[in-house]
Formats: sequence, structure tokens, C-alpha cells
Amino acid sequence: MPVCQRLIITSPPGPLSPGRGGGMGETTNPNQMKTIFQFLSKYRFSSHPYSSISLFFLICPVAFGQTIIKPGTTMRVNAGSEVIATQHLILESGGSLNNQGTVVLKKDLANGNPAFNSLGTGAIVFSGVANQAITGLNGIQDMTINNTGGLTVSGNTRVNGILTLTSGQVLLGTHDLILGPAASISGAISNPNMVVAEGTGQLQKIFTAPGSFTYPVGDNTGFTEYTPVTLVFNSGTFGAVNYVGVNLVNAQYPGTGVSYLKRSWTITQTGINDFSCNASFKYSPDDVVGEESDIYGVKVTTSPWITYNVLYNMVWELRIHGLSSFGTFTGNLGDGIVPPAIRSIQDKTVSNNGFVMCADATQTMLIAGNGTSYLVQTGGNITHIAGQNIVYYPGTKVEEGGYLHGYISTTFCNPYLQYGPNVTAGTGDQTVPAKPDNDIFKIYPNPTPGKFTLELKDDAAFAEVHVDIFGILGDRVFSKDLLIDGKQEFSLIDRPTGIYIIHVNSGGNSKTEKIIKE
Repeated sequence: MPVCQRLIITSPPGPLSPGRGGGMGETTNPNQMKTIFQFLSKYRFSSHPYSSISLFFLICPVAFGQTIIKPGTTMRVNAGSEVIATQHLILESGGSLNNQGTVVLKKDLANGNPAFNSLGTGAIVFSGVANQAITGLNGIQDMTINNTGGLTVSGNTRVNGILTLTSGQVLLGTHDLILGPAASISGAISNPNMVVAEGTGQLQKIFTAPGSFTYPVGDNTGFTEYTPVTLVFNSGTFGAVNYVGVNLVNAQYPGTGVSYLKRSWTITQTGINDFSCNASFKYSPDDVVGEESDIYGVKVTTSPWITYNVLYNMVWELRIHGLSSFGTFTGNLGDGIVPPAIRSIQDKTVSNNGFVMCADATQTMLIAGNGTSYLVQTGGNITHIAGQNIVYYPGTKVEEGGYLHGYISTTFCNPYLQYGPNVTAGTGDQTVPAKPDNDIFKIYPNPTPGKFTLELKDDAAFAEVHVDIFGILGDRVFSKDLLIDGKQEFSLIDRPTGIYIIHVNSGGNSKTEKIIKE
């Protein structure tokens, strides 16, 4: 039989026995004393309810019954002590565990308290031989999983210290596992040792400042696959109450096709504002359907979808940089005869490789932005084609001798590569505008609180013009043929704050201008 450790429970000095009691444990009233004696009697110990006690007893691998902490009772485990419970540990409503040492559980932990309940500053170790469960709203400092049968989370649990994945999985199902701001992950993290987050429950992390965290998540659909998510917050405002949660689905996302990933990840957040975040998603080679080199990262919880950079197929990773909002992400065909509606390219370098590269979108191209970069090196050659808008954010640069041509057209790139004429060389590092249009109008004030004036140049002061106004993601918010006598007022008062694109066509001449609504 293994050597058992000692759990010391003592009472404060009682009125009939002044000066006695070791102070190693705690009770607060005679009713608690009686409850502890009931607890001890399950292990064949007994004592008079009005005696001060300092008892040493063993919770050994030979089971006498489950451990129940009754209402009004606190069970304390001192620092440096280890308790091994071979049967279920049950906290009834009103009962509490003040664990400052280590509690090793061979079976379930059930917490019946209706509100969030701290179990102390010590460690809880799940080391059974069959699947264990943790139930209730538990706050744990350090938690270790050392059970090949795994741990099922049957109530939202928060770990504030170290989550150690020694052996076995944490199965979330419909419940959340919350990691506090100082929480970290350790252990032999891999396919068998991870957090299974393929239900509605999430692995959530609380942030207090910019930084990075890897969510050790995966699934058991078909067979076990470890597909973690790493988030790197470059900036942001982090509220007192915040979290970022991750779960996933090992299946094709509806609407994807031809070449795609058989997996999607959902990221949600609350309490974090004005952020820039880089995200990377590890996928399994078995997730790839079709041509991996044709698959790009896609955010599918916008309408239309936003297509990002191509997969990093040498390391089986999907990377999306400069995110300012989250949602559901997967991989889908991004190079094809029909381009995606919106393409966002970040942290891209166009090198001198001897080709004229081409990227396109049926509606809007978004280049760099939110802390990301887009660099055309000397000798690099790139063409951008969009059906409606091309937006070059700060971070877009062309070195001297580099070439970039961006224009609006409905004749898009041939798939993959397009060879064509060079355009004017850039001079030094500079922000590159889209192909300039004729200067036929101006708008003011810009930025605007809502209303703005569109004024035609003298040679177009009285003309029939077509005016389109687009949101930054290519959604058309205004489109009309107008007869403008010099100038006309427009309003964005009922529209959200942000960037809008004004496109005016008059007599074969056209111009596109950006306006910011504050």
C-alpha cells in the first residue's frame, strides 16, 4: 500500500479546554466541529464534540466512502501537506475547501455552491484511472491533469496559476475553462494532452496588457488532432473585465469549396477595445482538401467574407495579422478565376523574383493597415485590381526601383501570376496611392461629423454626374445619377464612424476620394 500523507484538522481553543488546539486547520463554530466529526467517523475516527482536537488521520487508497464537506464547514489543507482522496470530493452548498497545499483526486470534484467559489491557493491534481469530472463554479490556483482518461469540465472553472497538462485531455463540452491574467500552461502538450474545445465551451484567457498566448486546443472528431491558436496583441485597451475565448470545429465550413480547410476556429472577446492582434492557427495536413497552395485564410463571419494571406503550408499554419475584430476563421480558395469579394493583404514583401505578381478582388482590396506592412522591394513588381475600391493604408511602401500598379476594373488577374508592363518606379519609401483619376471635384469638411459638401471643378460646375459612396469593406451605401450645379451637400449622419470612399464619374472622367466620418 502506498505511504499515506497526513491531513491535520484542529479547532481553535474551546471554552472547556483553554489553551489547547494546534491551529493547523480551522473550524468556526460547534456545528462545524460536529460536521468534521461526522466526516472523521467515515474514516473510523470519533471524538466528543466539545473537546479541542489535534488529530492526524489518513485518506488512503483504500476507500471508506466519499468525502463530503457539509454546509457551514471549511476543510483546510495546510501548505506543504498533501491529501489523497480516493473517492468523490463533494462540497455541499455552504461548504468550502481552503486548500493551501495539494489535494490529489482519484475521482470527481463536485462543488454545489451556487456562486463562484475559491478552493484556496494550493494545487488540485486529477490523477484517476478513468475519466474524472469537475462540477460547479470553481476557482483554482494550480491545476494538474495526470489521467489518460481525461477531465470533463461540467461547470465553468477558473485557473489563476499554472494549468499543467501532464497526461490526458481537458474536455470542455458546453462549459468554459477560464485562465486568469497571470495563468500559464505547462506540461507535455501534444495530441493526447490538450484542451478539447470542439463544443460550445471555450478556453478563455484574461489579458491585462499587450502580449501573446497560445491556446492548446484540439478535437477528438474522427481521431485526436492538436490544432492550437496563438494570439499576439500588439496594442489595445484592456478593460477590468475582459477575456478572449477560442473553440473550434473539425468540419468543412458551409460555403467553402474546391480547395479549403476541413476546420474552423471561432474567437470571441469582450472588454478589449482598439486593438491590433496577430493570429496564427495550426492545422493538420488531414484538414487540407484540394490544392493547399490555393488556400487562403478567410474570416467568414463578415458579409462578404474577407480573404487574407495564403497558408504557410510548410509549417501547416494559417496566419492573419493586424486584426481589429474577431470572428470565425477557416481556409478557402483564394486564387481562382473568380476572385474573393474582399482581399486584405498584410505583412507582405514583394521581392525581385522576375515576375509581375497580381492580386485581385471583385469589390475591395485592403493593403496593410492596423500596424501591418506591405513592402515592394527594388525590382519587385505587383498589380492590384479591384472591382470597386483599393485602399492603401499606412504601412504600404515602395522602394526606389519597385513597381506597383493598382486600378479599378472588372477584368481581373489570371489565376496565380499575370505578366504585364512595368509602371513608374517609386522614389524612396512612400505611401502609394491607387491609380490617380482626373481631379474633377473636392469634398469638405474632411474629416466630417456627418454632413459634407461635394464641389465640382469649374469645367464641370454644371454637369450630370454619377456618385457612388462605399463603406470601407466595399458595401455600397449610396448610388445615384445627379445634376449638380457647382456643389451639393451629402450626409453620413446615419452611418457608423469610419472611412468611406466617394467615386464620381462625369463625362468620361472619374475620381475617387476617401472621406472620414468622425
